Amino acid sequence: MRRTLRAGLIVVASVLVLAGPALACGGGDDSGGGGTPGAKKTTAPRITVPADAPQIDQENLTFKPDKITAKVGETVYFLNSESAIHTVNVNGKNISGNMKKGAIVTWKGQTVGEYKITCDYHPQMKATVVLQ
Repeated sequence: MRRTLRAGLIVVASVLVLAGPALACGGGDDSGGGGTPGAKKTTAPRITVPADAPQIDQENLTFKPDKITAKVGETVYFLNSESAIHTVNVNGKNISGNMKKGAIVTWKGQTVGEYKITCDYHPQMKATVVLQ
């Protein structure tokens, strides 16, 4: 009986050690960056978006507006104004991690062109950033 109990505890401990990171805080990834140079994640209280800055908001499960123009090297702001969790992908690369309500992510494109913006969770969400 003791041997069976001890073996069971070892199995449970092993599972907890191996699964621990996935079980913490619901398993969501709120880390920013996504490995893209120029991306920076922060929350609303830490950053003020200038009124004339290029920005795209996430609300009603859409990107608003769905197309903006910015200059190469100019900061583009991505906001999440709703309770749904979103991500910001630039040409398929996640730059934001999971964005909760009030989160803001900034991005600076370094090459002229059109950049497709999508959300991992909501495939209908699409936008374009045109860099000049």
